[in-house]
Parts: sequence; structure tokens; C-alpha cells
Amino acid sequence: MKILTMLLFAGLLLTGCETPHHHARSYAPPPSPAPPVQPLTLADVKTMTKSGVSDEVILSQIRNSHTVYRLDTQEIIDLKDAGVSQRVIDFMINTANTSVAPPEVPDSSATVYEEVVVPGPPPPPVYESVYVAPGPGFVWIGGSWRWWGGRWVWARGRWARRPHPHAIWIDAHTERRGDISVWIAGRWH
Repeated sequence: MKILTMLLFAGLLLTGCETPHHHARSYAPPPSPAPPVQPLTLADVKTMTKSGVSDEVILSQIRNSHTVYRLDTQEIIDLKDAGVSQRVIDFMINTANTSVAPPEVPDSSATVYEEVVVPGPPPPPVYESVYVAPGPGFVWIGGSWRWWGGRWVWARGRWARRPHPHAIWIDAHTERRGDISVWIAGRWH
């Protein structure tokens, strides 16, 4: 054992180390964790617009930060006055409604009819940009107003596959039935 310890010590001296605890190796501190993504404020969006940042980058920042906006009329006017594009403003308006989507039929043989008595027709439709289809065979289902939690909520448009080759999407709509208005969910027919 004594010989082994002497050989180890001699080897360390030859390699330039004084003790087994001082090995010559570079040390890099572990990378610090990425800071949490902060919500994007209205001021941030205005500043990026004034700095010439493209709509695509602004939209990407909003998506990545998972910011949800509940814009009032004055805030929308302020954004327009600051030069923020209608495309970005529409996206910001719709962030509050991203979790709401028109119901889908679970399989091609089922028929789902969701009807709700509502106080009247919904607001005018929200303008939406149609983005590129995720692949062949997808059909664009435009956004629509949905009665949710006692108020009208915009459900963003999306791409979907037909449940069968000849299926047709019937948009959500309201209709009068005597003295009442009824909202009827969009569905495949």
C-alpha cells in the first residue's frame, strides 16, 4: 500500500499537480437557468412597433410569453395611435379566448348539436388572418362568437380534418325562435 501511495504521489508530481486534490482541469460554472419569460406589456408592444420590429417578431414574443390581454376600447385606440398593426391588435384581442374553440364531433357517426338561449345576436365577427394549413386535407374553420360563461367570447379560427370525405362545416350561428334567440354551435354535417 505504501508503494502504491508513493507511485501515485510521484505521478502527480510529474504531471505538475502537488496533491491529488488539485487536478489541473478547467472549471466552468454551470449555466444559469434561463430567466422566466415575462408578460409583454402594452408599452412593450408599442416600443417594439416604434423601433421597427416586424409583426412576426411581435406576435412570436406574445406567443412565447403566453401573455393574455383583455383590451378595453381606449387601449385599442392607444395601440392604433402608436402605429401597432391591425394584425397584432387582433391577435392581442384574441389572446383572452385561445382556450375556447367550437366543439368538434368526436367521430364521423355522431351528431352534436349544442344550443343555448342567448339575450340576442353576437357582436360583428372579428377579422382573422388565415395562416398556412398544417398539411394536406385540412379545412379552415373560421372563428366565431360563442356564448360562454354568460357572455360572448370569440373562438379563433383553426384548421381541422373532415370526419369523413364529404363532411361540410356549418358555422355557429344564432336564430330567432319566437321571442327568444338561440345560439347553435358550429358542427360537421
